[in-house]
Amino acid sequence: PTLADITKARQFLNQHLSPTPMYRSAGFSETLGLDLNVKYENFQPIRSFKVRGGLYTMSLLDEERRAMGVTTASTGNHGQGIAYGGGELGVPVTVVVPHGTPGVKSDAIRRLGAELVVHGETIADGFARSREIAEETGMVYIEDGEDFGLMAGAGTIGLEIMEDLPDVDAVVLPVGGGNLIAGVGTAIKATHPDVRLIGVQASNAPSVYRSWQEGRTVTTATCDTFAGGLATTYPGGLAFDVLKDRVDEMHLVTEEEMKRAIPVVLEHTGFIAEGAAAAVFALCMREAVSWRGRRVAALFSGGNLGMDGVREMVRYLDERSSA
Repeated sequence: PTLADITKARQFLNQHLSPTPMYRSAGFSETLGLDLNVKYENFQPIRSFKVRGGLYTMSLLDEERRAMGVTTASTGNHGQGIAYGGGELGVPVTVVVPHGTPGVKSDAIRRLGAELVVHGETIADGFARSREIAEETGMVYIEDGEDFGLMAGAGTIGLEIMEDLPDVDAVVLPVGGGNLIAGVGTAIKATHPDVRLIGVQASNAPSVYRSWQEGRTVTTATCDTFAGGLATTYPGGLAFDVLKDRVDEMHLVTEEEMKRAIPVVLEHTGFIAEGAAAAVFALCMREAVSWRGRRVAALFSGGNLGMDGVREMVRYLDERSSA
Protein backbone atom coordinates (compact mmCIF):
# COMPACT_ATOMS: atom_id res chain seq x y z
CA PRO A 1 0.00 0.00 0.00
CA THR A 2 0.97 3.60 -0.62
CA LEU A 3 0.49 6.64 1.59
CA ALA A 4 -2.65 7.40 -0.42
CA ASP A 5 -3.97 3.88 0.30
CA ILE A 6 -3.35 4.30 4.03
CA THR A 7 -5.02 7.71 4.01
CA LYS A 8 -8.05 6.14 2.32
CA ALA A 9 -8.08 3.42 4.98
CA ARG A 10 -8.08 6.07 7.67
CA GLN A 11 -11.07 7.82 6.11
CA PHE A 12 -13.04 4.59 6.40
CA LEU A 13 -11.82 3.70 9.88
CA ASN A 14 -12.71 7.17 11.20
CA GLN A 15 -16.35 6.22 10.66
CA HIS A 16 -15.97 3.24 13.02
CA LEU A 17 -13.08 3.91 15.42
CA SER A 18 -11.73 6.87 17.36
CA PRO A 19 -8.02 7.71 17.13
CA THR A 20 -6.16 6.22 20.07
CA PRO A 21 -4.37 8.53 22.54
CA MET A 22 -0.64 9.07 22.79
CA TYR A 23 0.73 10.44 26.04
CA ARG A 24 4.22 11.19 27.27
CA SER A 25 5.16 8.87 30.14
CA ALA A 26 6.82 11.00 32.80
CA GLY A 27 7.83 7.90 34.75
CA PHE A 28 9.49 6.10 31.85
CA SER A 29 11.05 9.32 30.57
CA GLU A 30 12.67 10.10 33.90
CA THR A 31 13.73 6.54 34.59
CA LEU A 32 15.19 5.87 31.14
CA GLY A 33 16.60 9.29 30.34
CA LEU A 34 14.70 9.69 27.09
CA ASP A 35 11.42 11.30 26.05
CA LEU A 36 9.11 8.27 25.88
CA ASN A 37 5.65 8.69 24.39
CA VAL A 38 3.19 5.79 24.52
CA LYS A 39 0.66 5.12 21.74
CA TYR A 40 -2.17 3.26 23.47
CA GLU A 41 -3.68 0.76 21.03
CA ASN A 42 -5.05 -1.14 24.03
CA PHE A 43 -7.79 1.54 23.99
CA GLN A 44 -9.29 -0.11 20.90
CA PRO A 45 -12.57 -2.05 21.30
CA ILE A 46 -10.64 -5.35 21.18
CA ARG A 47 -7.69 -3.94 23.20
CA SER A 48 -5.38 -4.37 20.19
CA PHE A 49 -4.34 -2.50 17.04
CA LYS A 50 -5.51 -5.48 14.98
CA VAL A 51 -9.03 -4.08 14.79
CA ARG A 52 -7.81 -1.49 12.28
CA GLY A 53 -6.76 -3.97 9.63
CA GLY A 54 -9.60 -6.37 10.40
CA LEU A 55 -12.24 -3.73 9.80
CA TYR A 56 -10.61 -2.23 6.75
CA THR A 57 -9.85 -5.44 4.88
CA MET A 58 -13.45 -6.62 5.39
CA SER A 59 -14.71 -3.35 3.92
CA LEU A 60 -12.82 -4.09 0.68
CA LEU A 61 -14.76 -7.32 0.01
CA ASP A 62 -17.50 -7.15 -2.61
CA GLU A 63 -21.01 -8.36 -1.78
CA GLU A 64 -20.45 -11.82 -3.23
CA ARG A 65 -17.33 -12.47 -1.18
CA ARG A 66 -18.93 -11.02 1.95
CA ALA A 67 -21.76 -13.52 1.56
CA MET A 68 -19.26 -16.42 1.28
CA GLY A 69 -17.58 -15.37 4.52
CA VAL A 70 -13.96 -15.17 5.63
CA THR A 71 -11.58 -17.63 7.25
CA THR A 72 -8.25 -16.80 8.85
CA ALA A 73 -5.71 -18.15 11.34
CA SER A 74 -4.53 -16.29 14.38
CA THR A 75 -2.76 -16.49 17.72
CA GLY A 76 -5.54 -14.28 19.08
CA ASN A 77 -5.63 -10.58 18.32
CA HIS A 78 -5.73 -10.80 14.52
CA GLY A 79 -8.65 -13.22 14.86
CA GLN A 80 -10.43 -10.73 17.09
CA GLY A 81 -9.85 -8.00 14.52
CA ILE A 82 -11.33 -10.07 11.70
CA ALA A 83 -14.22 -11.20 13.93
CA TYR A 84 -14.94 -7.59 14.92
CA GLY A 85 -14.88 -6.49 11.29
CA GLY A 86 -17.18 -9.35 10.33
CA GLY A 87 -19.63 -8.42 13.06
CA GLU A 88 -19.64 -4.75 12.07
CA LEU A 89 -20.11 -5.45 8.36
CA GLY A 90 -22.24 -8.60 8.47
CA VAL A 91 -19.62 -11.08 7.21
CA PRO A 92 -19.49 -14.67 8.56
CA VAL A 93 -16.05 -15.47 10.02
CA THR A 94 -14.21 -18.66 10.95
CA VAL A 95 -10.96 -18.29 12.90
CA VAL A 96 -8.42 -21.09 13.40
CA VAL A 97 -6.24 -20.78 16.51
CA PRO A 98 -3.49 -23.15 17.67
CA HIS A 99 -3.73 -25.14 20.88
CA GLY A 100 -2.44 -23.10 23.78
CA THR A 101 -3.97 -19.81 22.63
CA PRO A 102 -4.87 -17.83 25.79
CA GLY A 103 -8.50 -18.18 26.80
CA VAL A 104 -8.93 -14.40 26.96
CA LYS A 105 -8.28 -14.26 23.21
CA SER A 106 -10.17 -17.39 22.17
CA ASP A 107 -13.21 -16.42 24.23
CA ALA A 108 -13.16 -12.92 22.76
CA ILE A 109 -13.18 -14.30 19.21
CA ARG A 110 -16.26 -16.39 20.04
CA ARG A 111 -18.02 -13.50 21.74
CA LEU A 112 -17.49 -11.35 18.66
CA GLY A 113 -19.55 -13.85 16.69
CA ALA A 114 -16.91 -15.89 14.85
CA GLU A 115 -16.76 -19.67 14.64
CA LEU A 116 -13.62 -20.83 16.46
CA VAL A 117 -11.56 -23.81 15.32
CA VAL A 118 -8.68 -25.00 17.52
CA HIS A 119 -6.07 -26.79 15.44
CA GLY A 120 -2.35 -27.57 15.51
CA GLU A 121 0.51 -26.36 17.65
CA THR A 122 1.70 -23.27 15.74
CA ILE A 123 0.27 -20.49 13.64
CA ALA A 124 1.69 -22.23 10.55
CA ASP A 125 -0.59 -25.19 11.34
CA GLY A 126 -3.46 -22.72 11.60
CA PHE A 127 -2.68 -21.16 8.23
CA ALA A 128 -2.75 -24.62 6.61
CA ARG A 129 -6.10 -25.54 8.20
CA SER A 130 -7.63 -22.18 7.35
CA ARG A 131 -6.63 -22.59 3.70
CA GLU A 132 -8.27 -26.03 3.73
CA ILE A 133 -11.47 -24.53 5.11
CA ALA A 134 -11.43 -21.93 2.33
CA GLU A 135 -11.05 -24.66 -0.29
CA GLU A 136 -13.79 -26.79 1.27
CA THR A 137 -16.35 -24.00 1.77
CA GLY A 138 -15.53 -21.25 -0.71
CA MET A 139 -14.82 -18.79 2.11
CA VAL A 140 -12.28 -16.02 1.47
CA TYR A 141 -8.90 -16.83 3.01
CA ILE A 142 -7.09 -13.89 4.65
CA GLU A 143 -3.55 -14.27 5.98
CA ASP A 144 -1.89 -11.74 8.24
CA GLY A 145 1.25 -10.48 6.53
CA GLU A 146 -0.09 -11.25 3.05
CA ASP A 147 -3.05 -8.90 2.86
CA PHE A 148 -3.23 -5.36 1.46
CA GLY A 149 -6.18 -4.26 3.61
CA LEU A 150 -4.65 -5.48 6.86
CA MET A 151 -1.43 -3.61 6.13
CA ALA A 152 -3.18 -0.38 5.08
CA GLY A 153 -5.32 -0.48 8.21
CA ALA A 154 -2.32 -0.99 10.48
CA GLY A 155 -0.53 1.80 8.67
CA THR A 156 -3.04 4.35 9.95
CA ILE A 157 -1.23 4.18 13.30
CA GLY A 158 1.73 5.84 11.61
CA LEU A 159 -0.41 8.75 10.44
CA GLU A 160 -1.70 9.33 13.98
CA ILE A 161 1.76 9.13 15.54
CA MET A 162 3.19 11.73 13.17
CA GLU A 163 0.25 14.08 13.72
CA ASP A 164 0.59 13.83 17.51
CA LEU A 165 4.40 13.87 17.62
CA PRO A 166 5.81 15.35 14.38
CA ASP A 167 9.30 15.77 15.86
CA VAL A 168 9.64 12.15 17.00
CA ASP A 169 13.10 10.64 16.52
CA ALA A 170 12.22 6.94 16.59
CA VAL A 171 9.16 4.68 16.58
CA VAL A 172 9.40 1.27 18.27
CA LEU A 173 7.03 -1.51 17.19
CA PRO A 174 6.62 -5.22 17.95
CA VAL A 175 7.13 -7.56 15.01
CA GLY A 176 5.35 -10.85 14.48
CA GLY A 177 4.86 -11.59 10.78
CA GLY A 178 5.80 -8.01 9.92
CA ASN A 179 2.46 -6.59 8.78
CA LEU A 180 2.34 -3.84 11.43
CA ILE A 181 5.84 -2.45 10.92
CA ALA A 182 5.43 -2.62 7.14
CA GLY A 183 2.23 -0.57 7.21
CA VAL A 184 3.40 1.94 9.81
CA GLY A 185 6.75 2.23 8.05
CA THR A 186 5.07 3.05 4.76
CA ALA A 187 3.01 5.80 6.39
CA ILE A 188 5.90 7.36 8.29
CA LYS A 189 8.71 7.09 5.76
CA ALA A 190 6.60 8.67 3.00
CA THR A 191 6.61 12.02 4.79
CA HIS A 192 9.30 11.69 7.49
CA PRO A 193 12.11 9.55 6.03
CA ASP A 194 14.54 10.49 8.82
CA VAL A 195 12.40 8.98 11.60
CA ARG A 196 14.04 5.73 12.69
CA LEU A 197 11.78 2.71 12.43
CA ILE A 198 12.75 0.13 15.06
CA GLY A 199 11.32 -3.37 15.30
CA VAL A 200 11.56 -5.90 18.11
CA GLN A 201 11.00 -9.65 18.06
CA ALA A 202 11.22 -12.41 20.63
CA SER A 203 14.59 -14.14 20.62
CA ASN A 204 12.66 -17.44 20.58
CA ALA A 205 10.81 -16.39 17.40
CA PRO A 206 13.35 -14.44 15.32
CA SER A 207 12.19 -15.13 11.75
CA VAL A 208 11.74 -11.50 10.64
CA TYR A 209 14.88 -10.40 12.50
CA ARG A 210 16.93 -13.01 10.66
CA SER A 211 15.17 -12.35 7.35
CA TRP A 212 15.85 -8.62 7.63
CA GLN A 213 19.50 -9.25 8.46
CA GLU A 214 20.01 -11.66 5.57
CA GLY A 215 17.81 -9.86 3.03
CA ARG A 216 15.79 -12.98 2.28
CA THR A 217 12.92 -14.90 3.83
CA VAL A 218 14.12 -17.13 6.65
CA THR A 219 11.88 -19.74 8.28
CA THR A 220 12.60 -20.90 11.83
CA ALA A 221 11.83 -24.38 13.13
CA THR A 222 9.97 -23.12 16.20
CA CYS A 223 8.47 -19.97 17.71
CA ASP A 224 8.36 -20.92 21.36
CA THR A 225 7.46 -17.62 23.03
CA PHE A 226 4.74 -16.70 25.51
CA ALA A 227 4.16 -13.54 23.43
CA GLY A 228 1.49 -14.86 21.08
CA GLY A 229 1.59 -11.77 18.87
CA LEU A 230 5.26 -12.51 18.10
CA ALA A 231 4.90 -16.28 17.65
CA THR A 232 5.54 -16.76 13.93
CA THR A 233 8.04 -18.98 12.13
CA TYR A 234 8.32 -16.88 8.96
CA PRO A 235 7.59 -13.33 7.81
CA GLY A 236 4.55 -12.55 5.68
CA GLY A 237 5.62 -12.38 2.04
CA LEU A 238 3.96 -9.04 1.29
CA ALA A 239 5.01 -7.68 4.67
CA PHE A 240 8.67 -8.59 4.16
CA ASP A 241 8.76 -7.10 0.68
CA VAL A 242 7.60 -3.80 2.18
CA LEU A 243 9.51 -3.72 5.48
CA LYS A 244 12.94 -4.84 4.31
CA ASP A 245 13.76 -1.41 2.86
CA ARG A 246 11.97 0.67 5.50
CA VAL A 247 13.11 -0.74 8.85
CA ASP A 248 16.23 0.92 10.28
CA GLU A 249 16.87 -1.38 13.25
CA MET A 250 15.71 -4.82 14.34
CA HIS A 251 16.31 -6.20 17.83
CA LEU A 252 15.55 -9.32 19.86
CA VAL A 253 14.40 -9.51 23.49
CA THR A 254 14.32 -12.58 25.70
CA GLU A 255 11.34 -14.14 27.48
CA GLU A 256 12.89 -12.94 30.74
CA GLU A 257 13.15 -9.34 29.49
CA MET A 258 9.52 -9.30 28.37
CA LYS A 259 8.26 -10.77 31.63
CA ARG A 260 10.35 -8.31 33.60
CA ALA A 261 8.88 -5.42 31.60
CA ILE A 262 5.20 -6.20 32.27
CA PRO A 263 5.09 -5.01 35.91
CA VAL A 264 7.21 -1.96 35.01
CA VAL A 265 4.73 -1.04 32.28
CA LEU A 266 1.89 -1.48 34.78
CA GLU A 267 3.64 0.82 37.24
CA HIS A 268 4.28 3.59 34.71
CA THR A 269 1.11 3.40 32.56
CA GLY A 270 -1.53 1.79 34.77
CA PHE A 271 -2.14 -0.91 32.15
CA ILE A 272 -1.15 -4.56 31.79
CA ALA A 273 0.77 -5.24 28.59
CA GLU A 274 0.52 -8.52 26.74
CA GLY A 275 3.77 -10.10 25.59
CA ALA A 276 4.14 -8.31 22.24
CA ALA A 277 3.58 -4.90 23.83
CA ALA A 278 5.95 -5.80 26.67
CA ALA A 279 8.64 -6.52 24.07
CA VAL A 280 8.54 -2.86 22.99
CA PHE A 281 9.08 -1.58 26.51
CA ALA A 282 11.67 -4.26 27.27
CA LEU A 283 13.70 -2.97 24.33
CA CYS A 284 13.31 0.65 25.43
CA MET A 285 14.52 -0.31 28.92
CA ARG A 286 17.53 -2.20 27.57
CA GLU A 287 18.57 0.39 24.98
CA ALA A 288 17.88 3.46 27.13
CA VAL A 289 21.54 4.42 27.46
CA SER A 290 22.20 4.34 23.71
CA TRP A 291 18.92 6.19 23.01
CA ARG A 292 19.46 8.82 25.70
CA GLY A 293 17.87 12.17 24.86
CA ARG A 294 15.83 10.85 21.93
CA ARG A 295 12.12 11.44 21.51
CA VAL A 296 10.68 7.95 21.16
CA ALA A 297 7.16 6.70 20.36
CA ALA A 298 6.50 3.25 21.82
CA LEU A 299 3.49 1.27 20.62
CA PHE A 300 1.37 -0.31 23.36
CA SER A 301 0.12 -2.77 20.77
CA GLY A 302 -2.28 -4.78 22.92
CA GLY A 303 -3.49 -5.52 26.43
CA ASN A 304 -4.94 -9.03 26.16
CA LEU A 305 -2.75 -10.83 28.67
CA GLY A 306 -5.67 -12.46 30.50
CA MET A 307 -5.90 -13.69 34.07
CA ASP A 308 -3.63 -16.68 33.46
CA GLY A 309 -0.98 -14.25 32.28
CA VAL A 310 -1.54 -12.00 35.28
CA ARG A 311 -1.16 -14.96 37.64
CA GLU A 312 2.04 -15.93 35.85
CA MET A 313 3.31 -12.36 36.26
CA VAL A 314 2.56 -12.45 40.00
CA ARG A 315 4.29 -15.83 40.37
CA TYR A 316 7.27 -14.46 38.48
CA LEU A 317 7.48 -11.45 40.80
CA ASP A 318 7.15 -13.67 43.88
CA GLU A 319 9.95 -15.94 42.66
CA ARG A 320 12.23 -12.99 41.98
CA SER A 321 11.54 -11.40 45.36
CA SER A 322 12.26 -14.65 47.21
CA ALA A 323 15.37 -15.51 45.18
